[in-house]
Amino acid sequence: MMNKKIINPFNILVCFLVLSACSNERVDSKEKEYSDQSIIPATAPSTSPSTCTDDCSPLYELAQMDNRTPVPLQPMMAWHQKQNMMAHLVAIEKIVGALADEDWEKVKRASATIESSPQMAQMCQHMGSGALGFTEMALDFHKRADAIGVGAKNKNAKAVLKATSNTLQACTTCHATYKQDVVSADTWTKRTGSDHVPNVNPGASH
Repeated sequence: MMNKKIINPFNILVCFLVLSACSNERVDSKEKEYSDQSIIPATAPSTSPSTCTDDCSPLYELAQMDNRTPVPLQPMMAWHQKQNMMAHLVAIEKIVGALADEDWEKVKRASATIESSPQMAQMCQHMGSGALGFTEMALDFHKRADAIGVGAKNKNAKAVLKATSNTLQACTTCHATYKQDVVSADTWTKRTGSDHVPNVNPGASH
């Protein structure tokens, strides 16, 4: 009798993640190129059907399917925003890990990196200057995160978990509502009324 091969669900998940990563390989490689060389294109590639080439036509097709509200950003601004989103996820990871160990000081330190502050408010205002409602939603995320630190200060695991869940809800709502729209400096100025020129150093703070 032949043995039936059992399919491991974990292997299926790994394959799915690999295929998903491959689909973004072209975009990721470009971002790495800009990061390594500190070079930012003067204008974003056109996704207009009349000027689009084979390289950007898939991006135009994707844009047509994605009906979320666009947030106009210059290339360096968009890259900074992605770095911030990654840092937010790392903070949540540290919060959950520290909570499991009941290390309240680590929870507070991680929470402090995403809590509200004048600097955070200024950055959110700047990033959302071209999209109605984005700034308010971003500020709400940071205000919700304040409760994580309060729960940690009181050594209340349930309060920390509830505040973390509430903060993540702000994340998912924002990502379901908005998408990045990388544009040239001239286009960004027209949409926002600002003539801000981003720092060309990818590692610079906002």
